[in-house]
Amino acid sequence: MNRFSGLRFLLCLFVLSVQPGFDIKAQQIANPESARPVNAYYDKFFGAGPVVSFPLSNKEFIDKVALRGARFFYRELINDRVSAGFDFSYVSYSDYIPPRVYVNGLQSVYTDLYNNVDQYAITVSGEYNFRPESKLMPFAGLGGGAGYSIFNLYYNIYSDSDRKWSGLIRPYGGAMLRFGSKSSWAFFSTVSLDHAFVKAPDYDYNGFSSLNIQAGLVFLDW
Repeated sequence: MNRFSGLRFLLCLFVLSVQPGFDIKAQQIANPESARPVNAYYDKFFGAGPVVSFPLSNKEFIDKVALRGARFFYRELINDRVSAGFDFSYVSYSDYIPPRVYVNGLQSVYTDLYNNVDQYAITVSGEYNFRPESKLMPFAGLGGGAGYSIFNLYYNIYSDSDRKWSGLIRPYGGAMLRFGSKSSWAFFSTVSLDHAFVKAPDYDYNGFSSLNIQAGLVFLDW
């Protein structure tokens, strides 16, 4: 084999070795979706919806179900199954106690009571998606952050109030249901157990726990 034959042989080997790479690159340019991981349906998502909350702590002060509440959340995918982000939520609880006599030392008063607790929370949350390739995607997660509680008591012509910051933890689970196999919109529902480590001795609170149910819409940013 002379020198020119050897060069032609090496050139043929080079062309054969790089040809598959060019073919794959050409396919990815022609079809960008082929370059994405099989289960990478979206990179981030956000959603919002109303919250129904059942108070679990000090039911002598607040016992009624709260229907005024909402939560907004944002998530970014770490991988196909794990996502992380933040939540902001608000729930307002109120209750009414019919008139009766209250005695304090030598004083007594006959009045009814209006009790109110407003809970704000902002948390950092992470969740695990059990079936990212499915239209119905169940998930479970855990959030932790800060809670801000406002306690109000109204009686006769008087009122008392207190405001407290505290830590908060929120385990939760639920599911998202996409409207179509490739739809960017989905319906979601979650159940969470919130516990704020708030202390308000004047209102007999050593922590505030609630069971929350939420439903709403999610936008999946593809």
